[in-house]
Amino acid sequence: MCHIALSREFYWSWLMAGFGKQNSLYQNPEKGARLFAHRRRRMRIGTFARETEQVRKAMEYEPDFIDLRLDLNHSIDFSETTEILQKNDVPCTLHLPSSPEWSPMDLPRSVIPFIDIGGNIGAELVTIHTALSPLFYSDKVIDQFLQAVPLACKAAKEAGVTLAIETLGLYYTELTLLFDRCPDVQIALDVGHGQIFAMKNRALAIIESYMDRIKLVNLHDNHGSQMVEEVYKLRKEHEVTREEMRDMARDYDTHLPVGEGEIDFDPVLQKLKEKSYDGRFLMMCTDPSRFPEERETFKSMWKNV
Repeated sequence: MCHIALSREFYWSWLMAGFGKQNSLYQNPEKGARLFAHRRRRMRIGTFARETEQVRKAMEYEPDFIDLRLDLNHSIDFSETTEILQKNDVPCTLHLPSSPEWSPMDLPRSVIPFIDIGGNIGAELVTIHTALSPLFYSDKVIDQFLQAVPLACKAAKEAGVTLAIETLGLYYTELTLLFDRCPDVQIALDVGHGQIFAMKNRALAIIESYMDRIKLVNLHDNHGSQMVEEVYKLRKEHEVTREEMRDMARDYDTHLPVGEGEIDFDPVLQKLKEKSYDGRFLMMCTDPSRFPEERETFKSMWKNV
């Protein structure tokens, strides 16, 4: 994919220029101290960016952190972006490449080479997609992912970053297999994904079983439960393949602003509160310029659950 090739070009030119050493936070202890204090805040609400200009624009909203995303069409100048973040004392997380079609990614070739970026920009968390859902991927694909993921864990350890997997149709069995292989992997809990092809949001079960691993909560809305009825009708006509399931799920993954879809966020937020979660919340509607109103909507929801 062209967006992956572009990222590699950025990465290698950036690395060869000695970006990591020249711009390390360790060269500026005062900035490092301020960033460390920022990171210890409770309840951090952040936005995302796929372009350097979006990073610059986001600073006007005073986010608690920003998620730099290498998925979809992105154009991030990491040197300029890190300068902006350091100037404004805003920490970042990093989302590594993923397929827009939700096709399985070649982890060693298309994802692992980018983990070093997280270390060099001081990302607090580096997130990858998985191919662990039996709803969307075959047993063979799941096995291939499980065989390759220890390489990602090793690369993350060498880069000094915390690696997390974003939840998408995941169940207890597959997560258990993953954590058995990679005990240090954490979770980016995606509440929007949890509603796709589900009457009860899957995020609730993940919170119950793996609360101590949740380091980021993605919030966006959709009408994902309607996929249940659509699949039920289609199965009366023909066998629904995993490829069809992926296509439908992708269509339902509309990333609406919180409150503009059907998701009942109250039970999820209440469960997080009961478990004393006080970490990162990432506002993830398609338009990052709506972050200020999303943040206020979320704050009101959180206060009232």
